[in-house]
Amino acid sequence: MDFFKRYGAIGPSQQQSPSETIQRLADRVETSTLLEDKKAAVLGLKGLSREYRKETGEAALLPLLKLLKEDNDDQNLLKAILETLITLCTRDSPRGETPNVGATTSDVASQFSQTILDDGDDVISTMLELLGDADFYVRYNTVQLLGTLHLHSGEELQKRVLVSPMGVGRLVDLLSDQRDIIRNEGIQLLIAMTETNADIQKIVAFENAFDRLLGIVDEEGGVRGNIVVQDCLQLLHNLLNYNVSNQNFFRETSGVQRLPNLLITDPSQTAAGRNGLPDADADDEIEWTVQHARNMLVVLDVIRMLIQPGNTNTVSNQTAMQQCGTIPPLLQLALAYEAPSSVRSQALYAIGDIIRSHEANQNLFQRILITTAPEGDAESDAKPIPEPAIVIVIRLAVGKRPQGVAVNEYYIVRAAAAHLVQAYVGGNPDAQLALAATLTPPGDAGSASEPETHQSAGSLIVSVLLDWRETGSEDVWRVWYASMLLSTILRDHIECKEQALKITIGDIAQGEEPFPLLNELMSQARQAAQSESDARLSLAIFTLVCVWLVDFPRGVSTLLDESSNVAFLVEQINGSSGVNALVQGAAAFLFGLVYQFDLEPETPMSRENLYPILSKRVGADQLLIRVQRLRDSKEFQYAVGLASGTHSNAYGGIPIEVYFDNVFTDVFKKHYEGFRVAVRLGPGEAMANPNYAYLQGGMAGYAGSVGSNSAPGTPSLAGAASISRAASPAATLTTSTSAPGATSVYGPHPTEHMVAQSEFDALNDKLADQSSQIEALKHELEAAKAGSKIDLNDTSEQLAQEREMRAQAEAESATYAAEVNVLRQELSNMQTQSLEETLADDSTGAVKLTELESQLSELKIKSEQDSSNWNTLRDELQKKLANAEKQVVKAAAAGRNTNKKKEQQQATAIESLKSDLKAKDDEISKLNLLVEELNEKVKAVDGVEELKEKIAGLEKEQEDLLVYLADQDQQSKEYRDMLRKHGEDIPLSDDDDE
Repeated sequence: MDFFKRYGAIGPSQQQSPSETIQRLADRVETSTLLEDKKAAVLGLKGLSREYRKETGEAALLPLLKLLKEDNDDQNLLKAILETLITLCTRDSPRGETPNVGATTSDVASQFSQTILDDGDDVISTMLELLGDADFYVRYNTVQLLGTLHLHSGEELQKRVLVSPMGVGRLVDLLSDQRDIIRNEGIQLLIAMTETNADIQKIVAFENAFDRLLGIVDEEGGVRGNIVVQDCLQLLHNLLNYNVSNQNFFRETSGVQRLPNLLITDPSQTAAGRNGLPDADADDEIEWTVQHARNMLVVLDVIRMLIQPGNTNTVSNQTAMQQCGTIPPLLQLALAYEAPSSVRSQALYAIGDIIRSHEANQNLFQRILITTAPEGDAESDAKPIPEPAIVIVIRLAVGKRPQGVAVNEYYIVRAAAAHLVQAYVGGNPDAQLALAATLTPPGDAGSASEPETHQSAGSLIVSVLLDWRETGSEDVWRVWYASMLLSTILRDHIECKEQALKITIGDIAQGEEPFPLLNELMSQARQAAQSESDARLSLAIFTLVCVWLVDFPRGVSTLLDESSNVAFLVEQINGSSGVNALVQGAAAFLFGLVYQFDLEPETPMSRENLYPILSKRVGADQLLIRVQRLRDSKEFQYAVGLASGTHSNAYGGIPIEVYFDNVFTDVFKKHYEGFRVAVRLGPGEAMANPNYAYLQGGMAGYAGSVGSNSAPGTPSLAGAASISRAASPAATLTTSTSAPGATSVYGPHPTEHMVAQSEFDALNDKLADQSSQIEALKHELEAAKAGSKIDLNDTSEQLAQEREMRAQAEAESATYAAEVNVLRQELSNMQTQSLEETLADDSTGAVKLTELESQLSELKIKSEQDSSNWNTLRDELQKKLANAEKQVVKAAAAGRNTNKKKEQQQATAIESLKSDLKAKDDEISKLNLLVEELNEKVKAVDGVEELKEKIAGLEKEQEDLLVYLADQDQQSKEYRDMLRKHGEDIPLSDDDDE
């Protein structure tokens, strides 16, 4: 009460309400002339604003803003005003606020913030100027007030800052403030303002923000620093995120070269040497704090952001990172046992992104050797063994899990390591072949207990797959990722598949019969199904075998050597209970691929033997239903939506939907349509169906066609119909004539191609004749131009001849129109043909249409050129006629008469035009004969539906010609009228009569 009495000036028996006191203080702020009075009133409002925020803001906000803009020389006054404004705009509930307040604190704060932003005199500009004030409290409170306003209406504040000439520059200057509190508040404000605004991002970047931020990081101790380092790295991330110009600027100002220094944390070198196991005797092991891990994750996120696939600067950034040595510290970080799994996985992902689709970086990674200490006694004199980096990475993906690390936690490391392997192999067939060369059977029985450091990359993958009982019970993801990596090595590489096919299990010296790895995997799948283990084990093997057998008939033949494999697949497909639906679908897809690619001449079980099993024991419909259910499952759709090798969020946890890898899903999508066609066709129907030949990807001619010079397992179509792959769905067919009795894969129509060729030859001749017609018309116009030089009478005769010429052209156009109508009628009749007949000739029709389209395109170009020439000739003729008009005027004035010599010249010109017209009549007669021949041959063309569009285009061109001729008639009529006006006796024509 003493406070209210002090400012109330009322008697002791009266009490002033808080609202009255606030209003009196607001009036003082607005009307007082003495600085001390204003300062006292502001301090009073500051004290009341904590408990009576709404009343204070409604009464004093505008006076406070006016005072801030007008009297900003006194630092103490500015401090009090800014602190009061911060209190009014802060969302936190003020202490002691009564519960009967009309509006919520958040609503009141937002209302006052909007009032400040809507100020007509732009108080924001005043605040930005105050950022340059040297006083600590003024500068600090101004930054805090701007941050508070941004929380309420960020976009509006950003607009006001952008229109201020030095607004963004003032904010960036906060990064250089020697007072850490102000600098840190400035970093927070810039983080908020650069999160989504690309314009502010660019201005901040070009204010030398990159160098300042990295300097602060170095001052604060690098990535092992405090939360200020995280804020600086987050601001760096915001400036580069989705901003190509800033990324270019960052690279050009050597920002990329400074990133490797942020990755160095001196991790333990013994982690890799002991196969990922901790060193019990290590006393200098680096302790990773939560803040250290957060800082490192932001750095790794910045690196990955600069090399995102599909960006225009990705290749340049990849090259820059390789040149500045980013890969070695990333590898060191990925192999550091003491580092959190989230950091290790992100480091592996970053390496994969750096070398993905970059040949030079892939070759560099291939040459990196990592020295590892031998297992056993730490005091052993054994020398360290250098190993390729890719071997260490594969060991991370499929090797033993370090002790004390949970399966779920280590899963993200396996996923990231698999991503790196795929990035190394992707688009690098030499790397595939190099890894395939390491695929060797495990040396002794019980290979799971064999030290992993003694195994090659391929041998480790094979041993994990074969010892799934031990590895799968410990960690099912070891088997799953081993299957994925082997699929990656074999995908779309015949030589790698051949190399893997040579692997046999069993020691001959001990009397064991060699057993192909492919059949051993099928045996392992059978045991996994009988043991009712995790469905991922069976799926891993089934999907691997599917990738292996696609486009590889020799592998199918090896699988069919073991008759029990077919029975096992049928059992899985027909199982009604106890069989996982996903396993059923994978088994069905594998069985269909076996039938589809069973093309080896000496196969143990031919397609004729497999077809009864497919059609009767399984049923084509049942097979397709199983595969369709697999395709529609949420697990398969989840795998389709994942990026290459990415099967986790990289920060922990196993997605429960992960059952399929991206290698299998890519193969499935690529061959699904061919699979559907293949399983519905009998052994004899397959080779005669053109769609099957295309969907096989060129494998239809495989059987019996491997020559002596062919590479093992490579299809050769010599002596049979060969299919050349093309980008379009139709394949180009070329039939060899050197082998007697060779037949086309397109069925029993050997003369169809020849008929179609003759038809298109005739059409080509027709188009050539049309071009010659245009040339003839051009010559006639030239003759008319020459005749205009003779005399007025010559011009008259020339116009008459031109009218006859146009009449001939109109007749010719009518002939073309009739021809088009006939063709349209014939094509309309063809629409009643069945879809199967149309598909049977689709490939040949596509080739014909391609040729026709090329011819029509050439004709169109020629017609446009001729049209341009005609326009030029018409202009020249108009000039000549104008000259003739002048001659008429001169002749009338002089009274000249036409002499005999000119009459002879006139007669000669007329005879020349008559001969030209006669020649044109002959050419039109020949054209009519060709049209009749074309009408007879068009009846043999079946299924060329798109020809209608081409004919429609030709019809349109003829219509354009008619319009042009009509324009010429009108111009000729105008010329005759002009001559009559000058006294020349020009006889009336049919057009004049009209």
